Amino acid sequence: MNKPNKARHFVSKHRIYKRPLALIIAARDEELVIAATINSAINAGQRASNIFVVNDSSTDRTAKIAIGLLGESNVLTVKSGGKSKAIRQGITKFEIVTRYRWMHVADADGTFAPDYFMAIRSKLSRKYVAATGHIQSLPGGWISKYRVYEYTVGIEIMRRIQAGLGVIPVIPGPTSVYRTDILDKLDFDGGTLTEDMDITMQIHRLKLGKIAFIPSANAYTQDPKDFNDYYNQISRWYRGNFQVMQRHHIGFRPERIDAYMGYIMLEQWILIVELMIFPLMAWWTQNYAPLAVLFINDLIIFMGLSIWASVLNKRADIMGAFPLFYALRIVNLAVFVKSWYEIVVRRKFQTAAAGWDTAGRRYKIAAETVIK
Repeated sequence: MNKPNKARHFVSKHRIYKRPLALIIAARDEELVIAATINSAINAGQRASNIFVVNDSSTDRTAKIAIGLLGESNVLTVKSGGKSKAIRQGITKFEIVTRYRWMHVADADGTFAPDYFMAIRSKLSRKYVAATGHIQSLPGGWISKYRVYEYTVGIEIMRRIQAGLGVIPVIPGPTSVYRTDILDKLDFDGGTLTEDMDITMQIHRLKLGKIAFIPSANAYTQDPKDFNDYYNQISRWYRGNFQVMQRHHIGFRPERIDAYMGYIMLEQWILIVELMIFPLMAWWTQNYAPLAVLFINDLIIFMGLSIWASVLNKRADIMGAFPLFYALRIVNLAVFVKSWYEIVVRRKFQTAAAGWDTAGRRYKIAAETVIK
């Protein structure tokens, strides 16, 4: 068992030398996955002494497992208050700002590639204030196969474009890295459902600096195990996205992030017209020829991207679930419209209650599922 070492600071000519990187994992009722996540981080190059778990009043063995792997001094149990509050309390308790130059926040349901932390540390520099790696799906059911497609297109193509333009909209939960000297400027209790997007938008609005994308740093995340879980997750994401956009007045300032998010919103509404409104119009007019042309063009592009994702990830099984991908695309668009109506029109969910969205949906990560 790896025992944590006491923090050491070397002072020379009034300069404090800090450790490079701390890893904080906030967790509630994660006994099925917490051991795999911690062990994966250690195997990926992060010393146990630099890994910290904030246990948000778990009712299972989460804290006991974490203490067994990291020691009591690296595990903090707090009153239930949600992920954001847990992270903030961990920053204070473990003296992250004074002890470390960078802080990595990770979800409790993921794993890391063997060279993950080496890749992360090699790219961190003072010209960046935050960084994110490459997200991939852990092996799972048909929803995970769809997520492989989404992550491949979203990260291999879109994230590279976002990084080049300086408009990364979300530093995602599984791979979030922040320079510690900006932490006091960030509000981790923003009251939105998507705290990772909220914090990213704060970085843009406050003009704190550049966000790095590190494609060689591969992190693996657990996807929903069934349709109900998937629906609840994307409902939370879309509601949170609209909350964040309202909170930071995205789209109302002459800044690059506003222009980019405006493009993303426009793209979603165009898809809604193509995949939901046009079929209704074709049925109403009984003229299906334009719809057929539109569908064939969309099918060619969609299938081509799916085949590319399958080849790139060496996952031939992805194409076996392809017919179901269309159903999930329609569900995504329907939830997008529903969330827009709830948040923007009805003004519902204006604040987010403290809590977690993981209850009852975790499944055990076996050692063999940690990607080598």
